[in-house]
Amino acid sequence: MKSQSAASRRLQSIVKEHSAFFILLALILAMSLLRGDAFLKTTNLVNIVRQQSVIGIIALGIMFPIVSGGTDLSGGSVVALCSVFAALSVKAELPIPVVFVIATAIGALTGVINGFFIAYGNVPPFIATLGMMSIARGAALLITDSKNINGFYSSFERIGKDSFLGVPIAAWIFFLMAVLIYILLERTKYGTSIYAIGGNATAARVSGINVAFCKFMAYVTAGACTGIAAVVLTSRMRSGNPSVGVAYEMDAITCVILGGASFSGGSGKVINTVFGALILGILVNGMTMLRIDSNLQNVVKGAVIVIAVFLDSRKRTE
Repeated sequence: MKSQSAASRRLQSIVKEHSAFFILLALILAMSLLRGDAFLKTTNLVNIVRQQSVIGIIALGIMFPIVSGGTDLSGGSVVALCSVFAALSVKAELPIPVVFVIATAIGALTGVINGFFIAYGNVPPFIATLGMMSIARGAALLITDSKNINGFYSSFERIGKDSFLGVPIAAWIFFLMAVLIYILLERTKYGTSIYAIGGNATAARVSGINVAFCKFMAYVTAGACTGIAAVVLTSRMRSGNPSVGVAYEMDAITCVILGGASFSGGSGKVINTVFGALILGILVNGMTMLRIDSNLQNVVKGAVIVIAVFLDSRKRTE
């Protein structure tokens, strides 16, 4: 009996730890049964991964504030601002690496502002990043006079539309970012500090961790990732759009929470956030294939994040 009980607990632990993977498999199976060949077409699967790459990269960055016990609501507006700067850089015919550097720097700068007020000014993350949401969007609209920026050289446009070895270049960037974020968050002292702060900031401070600086850097990292995502999005859309990115931050947060991260901080894995991004992509793609009204899709996505947070809260109180 004891061995059976131990085996049962072990199975429950595995399911809980890898719940995002099992949800992903269940969704794939469900869509395969409902839409058959249409869903499993290579073009459709490639399109899902390409579309989710931008949200996935933003989600990887937002992991840092969430794991540290905070949040970031500015991602969608920062994407728009970075997209504008990326587009202006391309119009100036700057090399692609320079475009990435500029957009990443602008994203990181928004993170510096968020991080300063949150870590050193004790402004609640919700308020600070909500303010940045408005600032970044307003700046993007002002810089462009509310107009799109078009006319890019072809090599830049290939980032968003071309593939390498059958996988979209955007997806390669997403997967590369996942590896880098995995190393940074789960294999470095900085990452260990972020988990410790999210678990118990007071204990982390007593143990010698510079809590304020680590929190500050969490938002800088999130902003930098958003800048990279903006370049991919700008290439895919073939324009710098100051109105793009509405509710992207909510989709990114949904990916992180679906991946099993806790809003209270201290937990979350990069691979599960990747699975979370794919889950959201398949969910949206599936609802579109089933011809579900777009407004109802928003209701479903909102319900998903509420349920995910509810289940996380129940898990922590057990």
